[in-house]
Amino acid sequence: MAKDRTLILKIYVYLVFLVGVAVSFYILTTYKDVSLLGVVLFGVLIFAADNLSAPLPKTGSVSVNFGISLASLIIFGPSTAIIVTFISIFNIREFVKRVPYYRHLFNAGQYLISIGIASMVFEIVYDRSNTDFFYAKNIGFVLVAAYIFFFLNTLLTAGAISINEGINFANVWIFNFAWLIPFQLFLAAMAIAIAFLYNISPFTLLFTSLPLMIAQYTYLLRVKERRALLNSILQIVKIMEAKDVYTAGHSVRVAEYSDKIARQMKLNEYDSELLVNLANLHDLGKVQIDLSVLNKPGGLNESDWEEVKKHPLVGYNIVKEITFLKSEASAILHHHERMDGKGYPDGLKGDEISLYAKILMVADSYDAMTTDRPYRLALTMQEAIDELKSNSGTQFDPKVCSIMVELLEGEQAL
Repeated sequence: MAKDRTLILKIYVYLVFLVGVAVSFYILTTYKDVSLLGVVLFGVLIFAADNLSAPLPKTGSVSVNFGISLASLIIFGPSTAIIVTFISIFNIREFVKRVPYYRHLFNAGQYLISIGIASMVFEIVYDRSNTDFFYAKNIGFVLVAAYIFFFLNTLLTAGAISINEGINFANVWIFNFAWLIPFQLFLAAMAIAIAFLYNISPFTLLFTSLPLMIAQYTYLLRVKERRALLNSILQIVKIMEAKDVYTAGHSVRVAEYSDKIARQMKLNEYDSELLVNLANLHDLGKVQIDLSVLNKPGGLNESDWEEVKKHPLVGYNIVKEITFLKSEASAILHHHERMDGKGYPDGLKGDEISLYAKILMVADSYDAMTTDRPYRLALTMQEAIDELKSNSGTQFDPKVCSIMVELLEGEQAL
């Protein structure tokens, strides 16, 4: 299956690249009024903008470079715009990271297709003879070009991600790109402003473009800060698990099981990503439990048990302070609740427990059952499946439990 996806992806990438080259060739031979000054000025701007772009959640990046391409289209026409857009493909960070050649081919192809088709439509409908720069119809056509580019660009990229990762196409698009729809209005307004001021004086580019790239760079720093914070916490989890040979790798496996359940339940990419992050951190609160308790052979006494039952609250109090996780941090607090209300710490039952917590509950319990512990040996997969089935509806949510059982039985059949 993975080999089939790889072959399909390569065919898709080469096809997108070839179509992009064909569209570019058509534009350059049809619209021959290339502005050398426009290529130099706007080429420098778009190169800088793309190299300061911020990464998207799954793959790709977001920047103001299309606003620059669109401005060059308004001022100089399709041929200059497509050359300017081509310059944006040369991202230094990607070359330094030795990004595979096919990524460069795909980026080139999908950018050229998107700006090429948007340019051709724009040039057909835009009235260049009208001396009123803010003529309502022309402004409307700028917006049309902006959204043609946006949808072609994002749909082509979502297709590549979907093929590569075997993820539902609609989920990929919604998770990565739907939130950028309003951003296109901003880019269109930016392009109109740049074009208008450029007609007054080319030096206005400094005042219109640089502040936008500074804002974009600030966003890039925020994305990096978020990733650094999450990675730091995950390192703490790894250090904690390294001290306990019985739970080493537990959080990673729970995250993997949770992700599989979420995808089987058709949760969107945003929800799946959030759940995986929560799963990785679900046992963070155990950092305050003495190892002599965690590794204690035999059963725990009442004092030990009370100590263990504190870890969901400790973990919750840490995770709720993380901005991008706080909305569902309660899943960590409640991942030891039960459907019959006999869990802890709050004794919730049924629909009082969030879906995230229900998924963590099943994933966490399965991994605990199939891992050696100081007081017992690991259960076999079949024994664990039988336990899940027998506790469905009392300890576990029946729907989540049945999906986990289905996934495990599918693995058994392989």
